Amino acid sequence: MRIPVLGKLFGRKKEGYAYRVYRSIHSQRRRAGIFYFPFRWLFRTAARIQHSEISVIGLENVPPDGSVLLVGNHPNSFLDYFNLLTVVRHPIATAAKDTLTNVPVVGPLMRDHALFIPIARKQDQALTRVSEEDRKEANDKSMQMLVDHLVDGRLFNIYAEGRSTDSRKLNKIKLGFMFAVIQAEKQFNFRLNLKIVPYGYYYDRINKFQSSVCLIFGKPFRVRDLVDIPDDYMSLSESRRNDMEKRIMVEGKRRLEASINDLIISINDLSLIDIIDEATALLILTPVKYMNSFGNIREKYRLSKNLSDCFQRAAGNEDGRKRLETLKDTIRAYRKKLKQAGLRDAVIRRERSKTAMGFGILSVIQGLILMPLIIPGYITSFLPRRVAGWMRKYIIDIKKKPRVDGDEQAVLGAFFTSLLNYPALSAAAYWALQKYAWPWLSAWAAQWPEQSFPAGTISYLLGNFPSLTAAIIAVFTFFFLIWLWGFSVRRGRRFRTGLRWFGDMFASVFLAKKLEPFREMRYQIIDEIDGIMEDY
Repeated sequence: MRIPVLGKLFGRKKEGYAYRVYRSIHSQRRRAGIFYFPFRWLFRTAARIQHSEISVIGLENVPPDGSVLLVGNHPNSFLDYFNLLTVVRHPIATAAKDTLTNVPVVGPLMRDHALFIPIARKQDQALTRVSEEDRKEANDKSMQMLVDHLVDGRLFNIYAEGRSTDSRKLNKIKLGFMFAVIQAEKQFNFRLNLKIVPYGYYYDRINKFQSSVCLIFGKPFRVRDLVDIPDDYMSLSESRRNDMEKRIMVEGKRRLEASINDLIISINDLSLIDIIDEATALLILTPVKYMNSFGNIREKYRLSKNLSDCFQRAAGNEDGRKRLETLKDTIRAYRKKLKQAGLRDAVIRRERSKTAMGFGILSVIQGLILMPLIIPGYITSFLPRRVAGWMRKYIIDIKKKPRVDGDEQAVLGAFFTSLLNYPALSAAAYWALQKYAWPWLSAWAAQWPEQSFPAGTISYLLGNFPSLTAAIIAVFTFFFLIWLWGFSVRRGRRFRTGLRWFGDMFASVFLAKKLEPFREMRYQIIDEIDGIMEDY
């Protein structure tokens, strides 16, 4: 028997890693190959560039050690995994479609070094041109790798829907994840204590650049929480074991579907989507309800979740449906009148409080001060942003494919363009330093004694290691420009928000009389929403 703390120091090494011992297994939770971490940095950078805010609820539900399987919905392609890596500190292995891991150069690196486990999906068979027998054989190998990761205590992620979709409800869940859980548990006679953690995503403006996202983790559960498993399970007859495993798979799927549906905003009635989104947009921007209207995705998630649950309950009876239809008509009339008057809802509900004014002033001042960084960030990231936009437009508008496919191709387009764009800019910086900066800096530094700092140090480096110094600066430039892309987008958006706040505030002052009828209509809408939420 090994003690966990001592096991970390004296446990046996496996595949070149020193593992932490957890419940008699060697846990590699905190370990990963050296190539994993550059990939994670790139993925996290992409997530922070794409989203203005990435938040999390219930992260404490992810066990800090041991075998854990994360199972979530999949509404937004690659960005789902990127956002998961951003909020979870430990290395995460994940199941990925083999069309991604077969991409030249990058695919093998992700498969062999970045903890991607390829899954050969039947729906991709026409694209990959792989026979059914080869597909099943490849998936058997991948399943064994998945089980090995779980047995070794790895944090493993899988999207049980099987593919990404921007549907507003949870799609049918596959049973593969429960099969992997059973195979891992059987190796320890169902005493592995593997935890299954359901989780979900909430995007406030999915398919939109600089949207916000919140990840919500639910309570973990184990196989033994689903079915009573006898201590002598392995001594049971094969037929009884098969029956019990079928029960485990069915109960696991049922439990997981219920858990994820409780976490996400799942709207089964498509006719309710617009009214829920409209009510959320109106209510979250009403300061008397939620004071922090400047970027709190967790508050918006909670509000939208409450609205979704209440409205769906209301739609279950005749009186509730009538009230929802009345609310929908009122909001439609309000929006129509706004459009005819050339106004925006932001002007109608504008709050002139000290808190809001402080936010506006601070945003504008910070934007002006940081403009020397914001403008270069937009300029140097122009090409990846344009390519991403072109790819999204081509897939969605021309090829007429789902929006989630357009997002996927946009991310790929921006990623591969960045692999060319930023090294090229770094090479240009290296060339400019060698041709133009060094002669000027050398002449300037030569005027100072060698012992002085920094002029003497600069003179020494330029005189003895000019190429090496330029290369180091070029490498620094590469990482700085990537950071600058996300920084300029976030700060630029905040600056524009501050400017809009002042514009809306002045409009609300000069058009006060004209806005009164609209405010009365807005108050009526808020009262109707409150009434439905109170009754249902």
